[in-house]
Amino acid sequence: MKKDTHKPQPLKINEGYFIDQQYDNYEMMQANITNWKQLCPYQLRPDSLSGRLQILHLHLIQIVFGKRNGGTMHHAGSPKDSLNIAIVESCKDKGCFGRIKLKTGDVFFFDDKHPNNFIANDTIKFIVVSIDKSNLGSRLSNLSKVIDHCIHDTDARLTTMLREIWKRFTASPTKIDTQNYQKAEEQILSHVMELLSDQMPIIPKLTKGEKTALDIRDQVMHHIDGKISISSLAKQHKVTEQTLQNSFKSLFGFTPKKFLRQLKLNLAHYELQKNTPEQSTISNIAIKWGFEHMGRFSSYYTELFGVNPSQTLKTPYETEDDIEALCVTRKDMM
Repeated sequence: MKKDTHKPQPLKINEGYFIDQQYDNYEMMQANITNWKQLCPYQLRPDSLSGRLQILHLHLIQIVFGKRNGGTMHHAGSPKDSLNIAIVESCKDKGCFGRIKLKTGDVFFFDDKHPNNFIANDTIKFIVVSIDKSNLGSRLSNLSKVIDHCIHDTDARLTTMLREIWKRFTASPTKIDTQNYQKAEEQILSHVMELLSDQMPIIPKLTKGEKTALDIRDQVMHHIDGKISISSLAKQHKVTEQTLQNSFKSLFGFTPKKFLRQLKLNLAHYELQKNTPEQSTISNIAIKWGFEHMGRFSSYYTELFGVNPSQTLKTPYETEDDIEALCVTRKDMM
C-alpha cells in the first residue's frame, strides 16, 4: 500500500445506533461500515465479496459482528487512537490478520498504528470491540501492553456475552438509557480483564516459512509486477519453493502460484473497469500483469469474476477506490 492512503478519523459513537445488513459486493460492505476503512480489496474466490454486517453503538464502545463468506483480502484501518479487541467467533479454514494466524476462539488486541491486512480463504465470523484509548482510564496501561498479543475466549464466554448484549439492545429497541449502555460496557471490559488475568497473552508463533510468506504477501501488496515468479521469490528470500508452497497453504489456503495469480487478476480487473475499448485492449492489460496466453487469462478471469474480460471492458464502471493507484506500485523488475 502506498503511504498516506489511510488517514484514520476519531471513533464516533451514536449511542443506541445499530444496523444489521447483508452485502454482496465491496461497495455495499464499505458503505455500511462505520468508523472503519476497508482498503485495497482483492477477490480471491468467486462470489466472495459477500457476507453480513451487524454494528451496535453503546455509550463509548462500538461492537461490530462480521461474517465474510471467504476468499477475500483487504487492509482494515481502525479509528484514530482506538484500541480494538477482536474475537474469532469461527474460522472455517484459513485466516490471517496482520501477522496473526487466526483460529476459532482467538482474542487479539490491536490499535490504529497502521492498517492490518486481513485475508480469509473461507467463511469466517468475527467480532470487534472498539473504544477510544482516552476512555479506558486505568485499564489503558494494561491493555496497551497486550497490543498484537493473543489470548483465548475460554468456553466462548466473551462471544456469548457480546451476542447477548446485541440481542438486549436490538431485539426490542426502547428509549435510550445511557446507564444501561454504560453497564454493558463495564461488563465487557471487566470480562476482558478477567481473561487477561487468567491467561498469559502471547505473540502467536509462526514458522520461518510462514514469516517469509507474510513478508512476501506484504511485498507484493506494495509492489507487484507481471514478471514475478515463485522461483524468483524463493531465491530472493533464501527458502525453497517447497517451503513457500507449504507456508502459503498453511497461512492463506492458497498455493503461492494461485495467490499471485488471483492478485494479478484483480489488478487486471480494476484496469479493465477504468478503461474503455477506445483506451486500451484486453491483451495489453493482460500482458502488463503477466498473462501471455489470452485463452488462459480469459478462463481464469471468467472463473473468478463471473464475466469475461471483454464484458468488463465494455461496461462503464465508476469507483472511488482505484486499487492500482491507491494500493500498488507496479515495477518493471522486482
